[in-house]
Amino acid sequence: MTFEPAVRSVAPQNSSAVDLVTAEIRRSILTGALPAGEQFSIRDLARQLGVSHIPIREALRRLENQGLVVLKQARSAAVASLSTHDMESIYALRLRIEPQIAAESVPHHTPEQLARLRELLELSRAEDPETAWEAHHGFHAALVAPTATEWDLRMLGTLWVATDRYSHLVFDPTRISSEERQRRYHRHDVLLQRVLEGDGPGLHRELHDHLTTNRAKISERIEYLERMKDQRSTS
Repeated sequence: MTFEPAVRSVAPQNSSAVDLVTAEIRRSILTGALPAGEQFSIRDLARQLGVSHIPIREALRRLENQGLVVLKQARSAAVASLSTHDMESIYALRLRIEPQIAAESVPHHTPEQLARLRELLELSRAEDPETAWEAHHGFHAALVAPTATEWDLRMLGTLWVATDRYSHLVFDPTRISSEERQRRYHRHDVLLQRVLEGDGPGLHRELHDHLTTNRAKISERIEYLERMKDQRSTS
């Protein structure tokens, strides 16, 4: 059995070097070309990608913030290990906390907060991946903002960051078709409509389904990556 190269050169492409490097390393991780636990050096990545070490370092910092890599030393990194049990635990906590606070917040949104929700929803389908991903974070935070306590936000903030590591396995923000971008927009627009209708129970149900669906997709992706890893070890 043959496999595509772990990472491919990005030198001929016309775009931000950091964006291209980030996208290519993320692609390699999401496809399993760079399996969980794989260690690599910045020098080797620079050679394979056809760029200097400077965009490599910045890209790895981005990916570390997303939970996809772990920076070991100044010159090396490793693909973060994946755990279905870890992912399930994160989502279990979100499902217990987030839908309930969001539902309780529905009657307390001010006109300014509703306008902010609309703005974030529109930004979440921006073509720039960093803008879209930050808006997605902001949208979920805005859903709970009216009634969330400081401790609620601390807990949810930790869970949102922890979720990113797994969300990127399925919802890669850098390589997305216009149809998929619209589909994701629609899924979050349904949540906004429940807020605008003043339907707290409806928002609770929709957000619970939203998180449950994401959890199932991520679980399937982890299983796929584990199979790819096993195939490599036996080939």
